[in-house]
Amino acid sequence: MESVEFGARRTGAMLQAGRNAAGLELVDVARETRVPIRHLKALEADNHDELPALPYAIGFVKSYARAIGLDPETLANQFRSETSKSAHVPTPISLEPLDERRLPSRGLWIGSLVAIIAIIAVFSAWGAGAFDPPPPVVPETTAAAETPPAEAGGDIGTPAAGPAAAATTPAAAGGPVVLTASRDVWVKITDKANGDTLKVGVMTAGESFTVPADRPALTLWTGMAGALSVSVGGQMLPPLGGPVETVRNVSLAAADLVARSAAPTANTTPATTPPAGDPSIPAPIATVPAPRPAPTVTPTATIPGN
Repeated sequence: MESVEFGARRTGAMLQAGRNAAGLELVDVARETRVPIRHLKALEADNHDELPALPYAIGFVKSYARAIGLDPETLANQFRSETSKSAHVPTPISLEPLDERRLPSRGLWIGSLVAIIAIIAVFSAWGAGAFDPPPPVVPETTAAAETPPAEAGGDIGTPAAGPAAAATTPAAAGGPVVLTASRDVWVKITDKANGDTLKVGVMTAGESFTVPADRPALTLWTGMAGALSVSVGGQMLPPLGGPVETVRNVSLAAADLVARSAAPTANTTPATTPPAGDPSIPAPIATVPAPRPAPTVTPTATIPGN
């Protein structure tokens, strides 16, 4: 093999001379080093602009030198001194402190915090039903019992017979049960007899649902009891609960709904008239009939001698 004098010629000429001395073609060197032929030609022609970045180019030089029997480190050092390529230097990250004038002011921070708290408070109040309209007023039907006049000659302390003691009459337990939504409300109606769900979803404002009369085991579950109006046989009943009160397992049978509506007023039934003759308890004024005026008796003159 022809000796190659390092430093006397450029790296490309030394590689080409070494390859010729070894009797190899560029194809042979490419097969041995797995370096593309175009890069081998660029190395021999000292055309460094056609080569990739410096670390790759130096690796090609070392592989080429090793394949033709030359010292790879010596040729790599000579290539570094000849090439104009430079190693990539990463750009340092700027650690310049932030300009305080670009930061939000203290007042802006406090105002934003107050606005966030106010928004949370409004949404909490809305969820609790603070902005909901009041439930519709359900008229209560009362049967004012009139006290019949006492019989002539009757005892003043004796109460008159009849339904005068009852102040109110509960709704009739018969007739269809109708649920009407005063606003959008979620409901679930389930048949406890077989576990079937008859209705589930949102009833829109004004929507009505008639409870089937042939299914007495239906129950209601809703999260806004006050948004449902209940009527039995066309007569309105009090709401099942507050505007945002959750009620579950409420029987939709007509008799149960009437009993439920009458339960809160069970203790308000007026007391009955005490028995006559008990001086410790005065009789109610409403049950005392007005005394009738005594009939005028005209005395008969006695005829002497009869």
